[in-house]
Amino acid sequence: MEEFSDVLFKQHAVIEFLTAEKVPPIEIHRRMKAVYRDQFADVSTVKCWVRQFKDGELGQADLSDKTQSGRPVTASDHLHQDCIEELIHRNLCIKQKEIAIALGISKERVGHIIGVLGF
Repeated sequence: MEEFSDVLFKQHAVIEFLTAEKVPPIEIHRRMKAVYRDQFADVSTVKCWVRQFKDGELGQADLSDKTQSGRPVTASDHLHQDCIEELIHRNLCIKQKEIAIALGISKERVGHIIGVLGF
């Protein structure tokens, strides 16, 4: 079985590619769910990634998981706040760990953003 980070890397690459081809997030989610089944995120997470790829230069995103001494400060940016807020509104029982895995940020950062959002 592949490691979670390998699967996540592949999924991000597919989402970036399909975003470049102007495939709607709902369709991207449908296609990827058929392939990855239970190892795939919900549609709101796909929408967050599509927004992130649209905001950057398509084909130029760095999808690799670099070794770092800590998480970047950008994990608190408005995009992550919007994504977390959307995930919470879609599922009021979602756990911080699930959000962290879906967005690729730390559970502690998720907790911080949840506090900033006032949940």
